[in-house]
Amino acid sequence: MVLGGVAAIGAIFGNPFVTGFVLLEFAAMGALPAMILIPAFVALAAGYLVQVGVGPLTGLGTHSLAVDGLASYTQVRVIDLVGALAIAVAAAAVALLARGVGVRVVVLARRYAVVALVATAVITSALALLVRSSSDASIDAVMFSGQEGMAEILTLTSVSTVLLVVVAKLIAYGFALGSGFRGGPIFPAVFLGVATATVLTLVFPSLSLTAMVVVGIAASTAAALKLPFTSALLALLIVAGAGMDIAPFAIIGAVVGLIVRLALDRTGLLDVPSREPAHQP
Repeated sequence: MVLGGVAAIGAIFGNPFVTGFVLLEFAAMGALPAMILIPAFVALAAGYLVQVGVGPLTGLGTHSLAVDGLASYTQVRVIDLVGALAIAVAAAAVALLARGVGVRVVVLARRYAVVALVATAVITSALALLVRSSSDASIDAVMFSGQEGMAEILTLTSVSTVLLVVVAKLIAYGFALGSGFRGGPIFPAVFLGVATATVLTLVFPSLSLTAMVVVGIAASTAAALKLPFTSALLALLIVAGAGMDIAPFAIIGAVVGLIVRLALDRTGLLDVPSREPAHQP
């Protein structure tokens, strides 16, 4: 069952190595037995063969995580390195704000599970309609995982529109995390990283959008998951078409995102409240 789940996750990412890195980081943290790594790696390969096919046998097909519309990045600039630090902090902060919303919603969800689920659906729908009615963005920018909306967000040219999308997605993501109405925490965090980078490059157009998107993805994902190596690799693969000069930005984003998360963890603001002990008569 575990190996089947691993293969399924690999299919979602469209690349077995991202999932492999996730497993390695879990094992390094002691959350996964090391003895399962090799069988899981084989399961990832088998799952990928089902997608791509073998010889005359047609596979089920793969999907690309790549973000379209980004220019190639062929020379690292000092201004981009400086901007990367600011965008990494901002993207991490946005992802953690979403988590903070989720932590507050958990309290409601524990007492009123159905109410929390319904409230999340209503709030998410309302936010999506608000974004659609007051901007050029589609409802896909708020609803669902955000994977399909990443290319769209890059085409927006209004700072206020992108900011509205960021705030709406942040709230919707946070409610989904807290209520349990979710499919996974990764792609919404990736979307928030892309959107945050887009906002700041609209404000500071001298920065490279391509490099900043890589930073934003790595930082927001590392802050959300506390998996810096996986986050850096994921960011690199999503923007791989831009060239390998973006690699330092993926690392910067992942490291800064993790540092911001660890610093905030020390304050206890992101701790999920413990369940109240049962009443003793």
